[in-house]
Amino acid sequence: TPTPSPRSPASVQSIGSSSRPCSMSSADYSDEEDDYGQRSGTVSPAPGDTLPWNLPKHERTKRKIQGGSVLDPAERAVLRIADERDKVQKKTFTKWINKHLIKVRKHINDLYEDLRDGHNLISLLEALSGDTLPREKGRMRFHRLQNVQIALDYLKRRQVKLVNIRNDDITDGNPKLTLGLIWTIILHFQISDIHVSGESEEMSAKEKLLLWSQQAADGHTGIRCENFTSCWRDGKLFNAIIHKYRPDLVDMRQVAIQSSMNNLEQAFVVAEKLGVTRLLDAEGKLSH
Repeated sequence: TPTPSPRSPASVQSIGSSSRPCSMSSADYSDEEDDYGQRSGTVSPAPGDTLPWNLPKHERTKRKIQGGSVLDPAERAVLRIADERDKVQKKTFTKWINKHLIKVRKHINDLYEDLRDGHNLISLLEALSGDTLPREKGRMRFHRLQNVQIALDYLKRRQVKLVNIRNDDITDGNPKLTLGLIWTIILHFQISDIHVSGESEEMSAKEKLLLWSQQAADGHTGIRCENFTSCWRDGKLFNAIIHKYRPDLVDMRQVAIQSSMNNLEQAFVVAEKLGVTRLLDAEGKLSH
């Protein structure tokens, strides 16, 4: 399920950010570095506001001089959560891509590695659009960059806004920007044309999807739909949406009393029977 900007540390859902962070993970920092916040005796700003890529260079240098660490404990916690979300998104996006690549008899195993030469990316766009795109057949870095650029140029011709995503980002296997690119493709080909009663012209595709979810869940006591994260963890929203269109397949009284894991598993199993490809796992959704 979609979640921040191609260059945001936490997710790929907010595509509009113009910052260009380096790719970082919590594994990059030793436990000794956690002590900076305690040694400095200062109160940290809100997590995320002072992550390295949001700090001017002199502030990053100052941190290193004062405490030997770029990140304080709160910021490291943000990165740990981001790493876990990235893992879930990587798994989900890989399944989504393979769902479409099967049309052209292709398959990927590693999202970051298997898009680097541009061939699978071009094949994905061909499967989604029905168009035929040119491609370079060589195996040198130049050919890889050219193939990725062909894909990016095709998206731009379709008026898809790509924020700070370059061909070398994908060729080099940048995790954040690869996730961001795939989420942008999903938005364009599967969500952008959504129309919901009560929508406004200013609404983004994501906002329209949230409105549709709210309308589908309307009338069910105790079920809130305010975001695409915490409101979905207990599985009730998934079941409510299915119940909206197939009330014969879901007993909402049972949903109200059974565990979150059972609710999630039930919704995903029923959705599969209705022909919806299973892209999520109950375990992953429980923690995110």
